[in-house]
Amino acid sequence: MLNKLKQECKILGVSLCVGLLFAIGVAGYSYVYSQTVQRDIADNVIRFHVMAHSDDDIDQALKERVRLDVLSEFSGVLADNRSIEETRNILTEYLPSIQAYAEKSVRREGFDHPVSANIAQVFFPTRHYGGMAFPPGEYEAVQIIIGNGAGSNWWCLMFPPLCYMDMTATDSGRQQMEDTLSQEGFRLLTYQESESTGIAVRFRVVEWWQNRRAPAQESQPMPQMVRR
Repeated sequence: MLNKLKQECKILGVSLCVGLLFAIGVAGYSYVYSQTVQRDIADNVIRFHVMAHSDDDIDQALKERVRLDVLSEFSGVLADNRSIEETRNILTEYLPSIQAYAEKSVRREGFDHPVSANIAQVFFPTRHYGGMAFPPGEYEAVQIIIGNGAGSNWWCLMFPPLCYMDMTATDSGRQQMEDTLSQEGFRLLTYQESESTGIAVRFRVVEWWQNRRAPAQESQPMPQMVRR
């Protein structure tokens, strides 16, 4: 009887060890997958991010005015860019002008808030745009901060150039995104259009892991200046 109990305990111990190793393996694989796919997307887009002074209606309206003015003034110089490097170089060149124009827009509306513009690595939560779902994580962004930058923000994509006023993506913009990303990255980005449960589950896996890396105050993305 004692020998039988020892044998069962041994089998149970082995089973637990195998189960634990399997769980660790699955967790490790899902983490690597999360990092790989999120970086595939993040390394191939540049986001445009406007942060309002506060959540007061008047400051939110000002944010909308600034983003419309800046997009109207500068979207043309980015429309025909073929690579993210070209877009990054143009944005770096135009960054002082973007800041000056955003400040001009704020002053024109009768406000004296300070305005800054930078190119930064910013953590974004999950965002939906133009029928696509961008998983959370750090992304390169042109960021305009109005005043305290403590209000709800607005974003779109400067590369590929998908900053449209009605929050839709054109066929050419989607095609450029598909051509830029890996097949898995694009499938993840457009998972809402797929009938596959598997790709939806994979999106949630990426979302879960990346949210573990979020700053303490997720509601306010924290910029980390890009050194060039």
